[in-house]
Amino acid sequence: MKKICILFATLFVLGSVKAQTVQDCMPDTTLSDTAVGVFPLPYSLDRNPTGGIKDTACVNTPYRYVFTIAVAETFNTGTFGTVTLNSVELNPEGAITNLPKGLDYACNPPNCIFPKNTQGCVVVYGTPTDTVGRYDLQIKGLIRSFIDFDLSFPSTLIYPGNYYLFVRPQGSASCRTVGTADIADLEINALNRPNPFSGLTQLVINSKVSGDFDFTVNDIIGRQVHRESINLWEGENTVDFDGARLPAGVYVYTISNGDKAFSGKMSIYRN
Repeated sequence: MKKICILFATLFVLGSVKAQTVQDCMPDTTLSDTAVGVFPLPYSLDRNPTGGIKDTACVNTPYRYVFTIAVAETFNTGTFGTVTLNSVELNPEGAITNLPKGLDYACNPPNCIFPKNTQGCVVVYGTPTDTVGRYDLQIKGLIRSFIDFDLSFPSTLIYPGNYYLFVRPQGSASCRTVGTADIADLEINALNRPNPFSGLTQLVINSKVSGDFDFTVNDIIGRQVHRESINLWEGENTVDFDGARLPAGVYVYTISNGDKAFSGKMSIYRN
């Protein structure tokens, strides 16, 4: 009986902490009514180098970070045109993957269902334990429209990039701030120029590792239109890509060796 009482007391305390965390979670009110997606937008070297999670965490130090979920009435998919949204839904458990040990999340509204024409938030909170490092977070949800479909954010099809959460050792002086050295620590990053382009473009790839990689290009609905093996050396590399045979549109390229990967967007135009 004593163990059961302790268990219920622990659950009550955890529930109270989560309830207070949800109450304190407020969305970014500066976003427009037509905004759709997760904000802030993710870090991307070529598109949004100042984006992503700005606050770092420290071991054995309380941490809190808020994402805003914005759901307008319509969403332009590009390929399928504009669709009417009903809601965006997250699972109250397990929707944010790769969280450091000691961190959890909660939604406002608490059921993690965000109806159209509303803005809500998701707060990551807790106290990291012994998990120093860089964590690439993914937010997995369900979009309800005329058909329902799963979507992870950041998304190579909508807005490629990364939500890197840095956890530093206990007592670090730079907690709560992401420095340029952290971003520069990425092992692979790339951009293509010119972008947009109509025929040839060149990828400039900076790598901290050497080896064989797959270079793939997919259209906006995920169909692979190009694949080749490339060899990267430590430092700056260049790879030419000919898009003359492809129709105009937005394409997502990925450089990966199965362990490390980088994705970006390229645009092809036709006169």
